[in-house]
Amino acid sequence: MIKSSFHSHSRFDDGFGELEQYIDSAISKGFKVFGFSAHAPVVFDSDWNMKPECFDEYIKTIRHLKEKYNGIIEIYTGLETDYYPGCVDWRVKNGVDYTIGSVHFIWNDRTGVYMPVDGTREEFEETLKEGFDNDICSFVKAYYGQIREMLMKMPPNIIGHLDVIRKNNADGRYFDEEDDYYREEVLKTLEIISLSNAIVEVNTGGIARGYTSDPYPSRWILELCLEMDIPVMVNSDSHQPDKIDFYYKEAHELLKSVGYRHQRILIGNEWRDVKL
Repeated sequence: MIKSSFHSHSRFDDGFGELEQYIDSAISKGFKVFGFSAHAPVVFDSDWNMKPECFDEYIKTIRHLKEKYNGIIEIYTGLETDYYPGCVDWRVKNGVDYTIGSVHFIWNDRTGVYMPVDGTREEFEETLKEGFDNDICSFVKAYYGQIREMLMKMPPNIIGHLDVIRKNNADGRYFDEEDDYYREEVLKTLEIISLSNAIVEVNTGGIARGYTSDPYPSRWILELCLEMDIPVMVNSDSHQPDKIDFYYKEAHELLKSVGYRHQRILIGNEWRDVKL
C-alpha cells in the first residue's frame, strides 16, 4: 500500500500549522505522497478560505518544499475549490497540480447571500429555514444539483466529501438516507460522476472533528460507486499535522469490505490505480 493524502488544510486557510509541519508529519508516518489543498479564495467574505493575496505565497512555499524533499516524498499543489454561481475556475491557474471540487455554499436568490451547507448545526438550520422554508427535500436537491452542475461545467480531479450535507444529520435529525428522493439525488449525481474522470474521495475528516462516526460518503454510496466503476481515494481532510492519517486503517478496510482493491492517486505526476 502506498500511503497518501491529497486533502489537507493549514494556516493558509482554516487549518493550523505551517506546510512543512505537514510534510514532517507525513514523512514520520510513512507517507510516500502528500498533497496540499487549501480552500481556494472565494468572491464573498469567508473566514476560512485562503485570501487572494496569499495565493502566490502558497504556491511558492509548496514549490520550495517540493525541491527540499525531492527524493524523500512526492509533494503536490492542490486547491479545494468551491463551486457556486460566479466562482473562479482555479483549475487553470499556474502551479496547481489538481483540484478537489466541493460545494460548501448555496446561493440564496431571495436574500442575495451564499448560505453554508456544512457549517455548524445553527448555520445548517438557518440555511434550511431562510433558503428553503424548512423544506429539507428542496435543500438536498439543491445541494446535489449544484454538484452535478460543477461536474458538467467545471469538473475537478476529485469530488470532495460527496455527502457532506449529512454532517449535521446525526440520528437522522433532518432526513433519512433511505428516503427515495435522497437516494435518487445521489444516484443521479453518481451517474454524472461515472461519465467524468473524477475520483470520489473517502474523507475521514468528519470523524476527526467529531461530526460523524463514519467517513464521507456513506457505505451504500461506496457500494454504488463500485458497481458504476467510479474510482476512489482515501483522504484525511486534515486541519492539523498530527491528524493526516486519522482513521486511515479503518477507511482502507471499509473500501476492501465494499469490494475495492485499488485507489486512484497522483504519483509520478500521473493518476494511477494502486493497491489498497
